[in-house]
Amino acid sequence: MKQVQLISRSPAETQALAARLGARLAPGDLIALKGELGAGKTEFVRGLALGLGAPADEVASPSFALVHH
Repeated sequence: MKQVQLISRSPAETQALAARLGARLAPGDLIALKGELGAGKTEFVRGLALGLGAPADEVASPSFALVHH
């Protein structure tokens, strides 16, 4: 298994990195995200969605929904 660490300095950069990764994913690839609340996991998934050709505006943060419930 290959592990990659990427460093981003803004939400836009996070989305751009993830979009490039999403465009290279193949069926069966696995990505695990771990981080504190507000770390940028949702921004990453929005970019990943764009790279996969899916609408990024449909990506919602499950943590945000739980906190505001």
